[in-house]
Amino acid sequence: MVSSTVAAIVLALGISPVLATPVFPILEARQDFGECRNQSCEIATIAGSTGATVYTYPSYPTGDTQDGDCCIIRYFPAAKDAIYSQRPGLQSYCAAHGGDSPADSNPPGVNSVTIQPSSKRGLFDNKAATTCKPNILIFVKGTLEPGDTGITIGPSLKSKLDSSRWDVRGVSYDNSFANDYCLGLPGGINARQALAQAISDCPNARIALSGYSQGAMVVRNALARAPAANVAKVSNVVTFGDPFVGAKIGQYNGPVHVFCMENDGVCNGTISIGLAHLSYGSDVSAAVDILNAGAA
Repeated sequence: MVSSTVAAIVLALGISPVLATPVFPILEARQDFGECRNQSCEIATIAGSTGATVYTYPSYPTGDTQDGDCCIIRYFPAAKDAIYSQRPGLQSYCAAHGGDSPADSNPPGVNSVTIQPSSKRGLFDNKAATTCKPNILIFVKGTLEPGDTGITIGPSLKSKLDSSRWDVRGVSYDNSFANDYCLGLPGGINARQALAQAISDCPNARIALSGYSQGAMVVRNALARAPAANVAKVSNVVTFGDPFVGAKIGQYNGPVHVFCMENDGVCNGTISIGLAHLSYGSDVSAAVDILNAGAA
C-alpha cells in the first residue's frame, strides 16, 4: 500500500495522479520484463538510450510537449531533424524558447535518427567513501523526490544492503516534471559523472546502477552515453517504474532487472502516475537479493 507520508507529499507537491482501475494497485511487479509496453521502447529510442538509429513510430509519442521536444533535441542532437519533421512549427517554437544548440553529445555511433512508419502502437549528494567497499550502488531518485536517494525506494534499498559491503550513493540532478518530458536526458549527464567519480574513487569496486521512475530513464541515458570503459565497469542495473521498460540500453550488455507493476501507467511510457507507481517498496527485498547475487 502507499504510505501516508508518500501520499501526503504527492498532494503537497500538487501532483494530480491518474488513478488506475481498480483504485488499489495490483501488487505484482513484473521482474525482468523483457517486452516493450505501449510506447516504452519508442521513447527510449528517441531519448537515444538504446543506441538505435531508426525510430519506428507513425508520429512522435503521445503525451509529449513542445518544451519537452525542444529539450530532447538539445540533449540528443541526432534526433533534431527527425523530431522537426514530425512537428511542423516546432523549430520556430524552439528558437523562441531556449534554442536548439546541443547541450550534450550523441551516444557513440549515433549521428542521425530516422523515423519510419510502423503499425505498432503501443553528481553525488553524499561524499565518496574514504575507504572503498567491494560494491557501489549508484541510485537515482524519481521525479520531485527530496534528498540524495529520494523517499520511495532509495532509503529502504540502502538500509537493506549490508553497509560493510555496499557504498550506496545518490545522484543529485534536476528531477523536475519538465525533465520527465525531456525523457531524463539532463539527469543523464549527472549520473554519467557520478559513474566516472565512483570508478575514480574505487577502481576495483563492482558497480551497480539503480533508478526509480525518471531516475530509471536517467540511468539508461547515462549508460548510453558514458565512455565505453566506464560502462564496462557496471555489472548490474535494477530499475523500478521504468518508462523505458523492455528497451535495450545502448553499449551496455549486462543484466537489466525491471520492476514494473501490471497497472503502472508509467511503465507504458506515458508518464501516467497512479497508486501502482508509488508501490514499489514491496519489491525492495527482491531487488536487494538481485544486487547481492551479482555483488563481489
